[in-house]
Amino acid sequence: MDLTRIKWIFFDLGDTLLDESAAAEDVIGQYVRNANRLGYPISRDAMCERLSHYFREMTEIPIKPVLEEIVSSPEHWHAIREGVKYNKQLEQPFPGVEPMLKRLSASYKLGVIANQSLGTLDRLKGYNLDSYFSLMGSSAELGMNKPDPRFFHWALKEADCRPEQAVMIGDRIDNDIIPARELGLHAIWVKQGFARVQQPPDGELAPDYIVDQILDAEPLLTRKHDR
Repeated sequence: MDLTRIKWIFFDLGDTLLDESAAAEDVIGQYVRNANRLGYPISRDAMCERLSHYFREMTEIPIKPVLEEIVSSPEHWHAIREGVKYNKQLEQPFPGVEPMLKRLSASYKLGVIANQSLGTLDRLKGYNLDSYFSLMGSSAELGMNKPDPRFFHWALKEADCRPEQAVMIGDRIDNDIIPARELGLHAIWVKQGFARVQQPPDGELAPDYIVDQILDAEPLLTRKHDR
């Protein structure tokens, strides 16, 4: 990855810049309690294990097959889902993200390509992160979800940027890394959250770099690491 050619860095949000662990734990607890009330004795640990399995399988929405394994009827499936709420207030930026973005924005244009609900910009404003981004792509606002290549095409067009001039940073091999590499973007995989169990592909679709936490990506973008 020739840093002299890179103009844009695109970030995913959940489990990339924002720590979703508390919110995910809360949602899993809601599903477990609803299932237990209907007589399905699944434990929190068992649900996490099955979620990890489907993340490893690169299932687009891992909770769906987990619930299909647990329940015996469509009525119960809907009953378990009913009332479950993802609490965005439990998300927080990973420590050090704000100063990292500040430093990177001095050298690159920064953008967001994320599967998020409505109000993404307002949430980033609440974390004082919005000012670092020149482009904001949220699935709810745009009506398309990763890994749809149209999402990445939209970002490149809005940024007036060629694929080889951009880097995608995300936590999911299936949603972030593979579709970015298929279009010719560079990619850095951050092994955070449930998707850390995924296996990266070899060859042309492999990420340029793999890091264990988001802050480890910064040195790769501030020093020359030609491949």
